[in-house]
Amino acid sequence: CARGFARPVGRDWIAMTLLADPPDTATDEKVPQRLWMPAVLGLAGAMATLLIVIGATLVIWSVDNLSPGTPGQAAGLGSSLWLALGGTRLHLAATPVGFVPLALAALPWAGAFMSLQWVLRRRGESDGWIAGLLAAPVLRLIGIWWGGYAAGVGLAVALSTLGPASALSWTLVGPILLVPLLACAVALGREARDDEWLLGPRLDGSALPVWVRRALRPALWGTAVLLAIGAVLVVSMVALSWDRVVAVQTAIGGGAMAALTTWLVQGASLPNLALWALSFLAGPGVSVVDGASLTWSGSSSGLLPLVPVFAALPQPGAFPWFTVLVVVVPILCGGFIGRRALAGVARLSALRTKLLVAGSAAVGTAMLIGALDLVGGATLGAYRLSDVGAPAGWLTLALAGELLVGALLHAVWDAWRLRR
Repeated sequence: CARGFARPVGRDWIAMTLLADPPDTATDEKVPQRLWMPAVLGLAGAMATLLIVIGATLVIWSVDNLSPGTPGQAAGLGSSLWLALGGTRLHLAATPVGFVPLALAALPWAGAFMSLQWVLRRRGESDGWIAGLLAAPVLRLIGIWWGGYAAGVGLAVALSTLGPASALSWTLVGPILLVPLLACAVALGREARDDEWLLGPRLDGSALPVWVRRALRPALWGTAVLLAIGAVLVVSMVALSWDRVVAVQTAIGGGAMAALTTWLVQGASLPNLALWALSFLAGPGVSVVDGASLTWSGSSSGLLPLVPVFAALPQPGAFPWFTVLVVVVPILCGGFIGRRALAGVARLSALRTKLLVAGSAAVGTAMLIGALDLVGGATLGAYRLSDVGAPAGWLTLALAGELLVGALLHAVWDAWRLRR
């Protein structure tokens, strides 16, 4: 008996030890969060990016000897700029300013997204949904986090009163509501990849028609491609007009820090300028200042502000008749969008289904471009600078029609090719 129950030795004992159930540990378990932790993280997400903008403003103010005001006023201006990046419209010395460099607008959103993602990754198990949306613990965490983020926005508003710029109260809905909502949508979408029970039936997309769900990813691809084409066009124009651009920068003066700041702001505004280039390709054109515009018919003259990149605009005059052929570019992009859309549809699907998916992706792309144009704004001042850039409404309509032509033609061609 003693031999029958003897403990195995050697390799047999090692194998049994490795295959045995591991002891219970708490390393893989999610540590419950205290109720105040999401609020602290929300506040930290807002304050981190706010301090970055204020710090950059103070550095520029301290280096530039011609900058007026006190450090407190410079910090107040930095707070106003942070609010503007979230979508707030400002009044600077009674002059409205509604232009937001889209590359910098991602900064407050990134802070909100990273803090909320940290909160969601330490959530508890889902136990059903409220109104088919989210589980009660998840909704509570998001609500507490949003309260902390809103408190950070409130601190930024209080600090902005020290500076020369004032915010339009109704536009504060951008940093208080729209930025957290966008961060929440992206964070929940990423977390839903690993937890299929995170989103309720009203948020997981199952209630939407299948052709709408299939169109989302191609629409994002189409938006990225259109912005890349617009950016390439802008950079090409700047390269061809480099001498004039440098001459304007030299005329501005102000020292090395002023030049560096000017080029950084222009670089951050490249997505905005890409939208302006897209508006020219699509047909609505671009208004630089009152009396100076760029359309298919030609470029009209006007007294331009001292912005170096504006020196890359074509010289005043009429364009040749074949300039209208640039409309082929958005039509070809529509074909690309249609191809991406049909890649997610069964090859033998009905033509109606393919047309719906391709058309939805094209229209969705145009709507995303229009939304970006609205966020970027179109006001650099009063009077002659009160309406600059691309008209968001006409740009959306024109792009929707041209992208639809390309996407639907590709869908029809794909169906005809399969029937051969």
